[in-house]
Amino acid sequence: MVTKLKMSLADIAEATSEALPLIRAAIKKGELKTFLVGRRRFARPADVEAWVDFLECESNAGRPVKYQARPQAREQAAA
Repeated sequence: MVTKLKMSLADIAEATSEALPLIRAAIKKGELKTFLVGRRRFARPADVEAWVDFLECESNAGRPVKYQARPQAREQAAA
């Protein structure tokens, strides 16, 4: 069996059960390290594991990571 050396965003979503917008937000914040090959974005499996470890650590410390406001929070902020 061949071990994957890089994971596409779809692979990351499948492996972590997270939605693509959340993954993209983590990348934008710099919490998930990725790289480009041509126009496609990839991450090393170890970097995906490090991100999941970061999420777990923050949760265990009582600081669950929130990348996007919930819709009602956005509406309240706009008012």
